[in-house]
Amino acid sequence: MKVYILDYGRLGVPLAWEYTGTGFEQRVTPMYGVLIVHPKDGLIIYDVGPSPEYQKHWPKSVLDLFPVLEYKNENRIDTQLAKLGYRLDDVSAIIISHGHLDHAGGLEFFRGKDIPIYIHEEELKHLLIAVKEDYGAYLPHYIDPSFNWKRVSGDEVELFDNIILYHVPGHTPGTMAMLVTGLKERNLLFVSDHAAFKDNWEKDTPLGFGMRDWYAWRKSQAKMKIIAKKYNAQVALGHEMDYFNALKHLPAYYE
Repeated sequence: MKVYILDYGRLGVPLAWEYTGTGFEQRVTPMYGVLIVHPKDGLIIYDVGPSPEYQKHWPKSVLDLFPVLEYKNENRIDTQLAKLGYRLDDVSAIIISHGHLDHAGGLEFFRGKDIPIYIHEEELKHLLIAVKEDYGAYLPHYIDPSFNWKRVSGDEVELFDNIILYHVPGHTPGTMAMLVTGLKERNLLFVSDHAAFKDNWEKDTPLGFGMRDWYAWRKSQAKMKIIAKKYNAQVALGHEMDYFNALKHLPAYYE
């Protein structure tokens, strides 16, 4: 099994989104996903980044608050797959950590294809409400019944061999972290925007206005700390540049 980090560019994020008690000054943050070349189940992608037509799909109010600072041809999923000798049609499964536009908007690349898209059932139930009420973080262009949505249920699921998904509500009702085990170097734990920045993870600082359920977030945080310690995993946060830079970047990989 090989694990590649897909670089989807850079996003401006106001500190108040991810930290309590801060203002609206912005940090430059990474948008990224994970490509797993699985020996039994083929190519699996965790998070697909923004829409390649984000200027068209993202409302101006969202772009003003969360500007896309960098998104070049090299940041497109199809371009990164091509560097490894793959095409979009080679992808066998997609896992969505949560439905926000910088994590799920890239489903546009897979429109018209029948690739299974795994999402937690709590997130799936939330999508239609969220697209109307949740501050523009969910967009209608990819909340589309024509995609091959597959519900993930429960708190912990080994979806594929050595790929374990954890329900970590708080940031959104159905956020899912992903643990990849069985690697020669070390296990990898991707917590997505459950803990977007360093203080969220290291100091247990709650999310700011990106929080949807404070109590659930606290429970999820405790669970992720236990999992990280149990599996001695390298932790990747949702938008922390230092943690992102500590990962191997394509074409390098974990195996």
